[in-house]
Amino acid sequence: MFGWLKLHKEPVNAVVQQFEAVAWPAADTPVSQCRFLVLDLETTGLDAKNDHIVSLGWVVIEHQEINLAKAQHLLVKPPVSVGQSAVFHGLHDKDLSKAQDLADVMTELLQHYAGAVFVAHHASIEQKFLTMACQRLYGRSPKFKFIDTMQLEWQRLLNRGKVVHQRDLRLPACLSRHHLPHNQHHHALEDAFSCALLLLSQLKKSRNHQMTLGELTALSRG
Repeated sequence: MFGWLKLHKEPVNAVVQQFEAVAWPAADTPVSQCRFLVLDLETTGLDAKNDHIVSLGWVVIEHQEINLAKAQHLLVKPPVSVGQSAVFHGLHDKDLSKAQDLADVMTELLQHYAGAVFVAHHASIEQKFLTMACQRLYGRSPKFKFIDTMQLEWQRLLNRGKVVHQRDLRLPACLSRHHLPHNQHHHALEDAFSCALLLLSQLKKSRNHQMTLGELTALSRG
């Protein structure tokens, strides 16, 4: 019986297979040698099962420097109207009428950034939406691993003996604390760039100047 199930298992989409074939850097890899892909999504809501991605922005960090030549801001045409979510991200149905299909955006992401260390602020949202997008498109999702700058900031404040409130962990508050600029509107590329600046500042302020990816991952998990 179990042999029959194994023989008739649905094949994994080639895009997912290729992404999974490239491993993250080893845990003892210095963060200075890691390639980071800092992501931000704008969506029609916060429920990954029922809502949809409308834009995706990313910034690449290599050798602890932001490579602006590789930055991307991609609009995605959702299968439903954006509705009232336009109030938050500023994208209306007419703005997305000629946007890219989600399949093209996800294929570009997975093909070009396999093995990169993904980063986001409050990363569980990006992780859930990317996972659901892959399940819808390919029938299966790779296990995305993220460094969460919100969790890193929470750990940093706790180590300094601070009482941490939820409002202290929002991206604008974190940027202000690190004396970094921030925009007032939700924009996937601008927020990804801000998150990248925050990560670099967090790494610079770390007492461990030779931090490894394993140590950074542990801090990100809280």
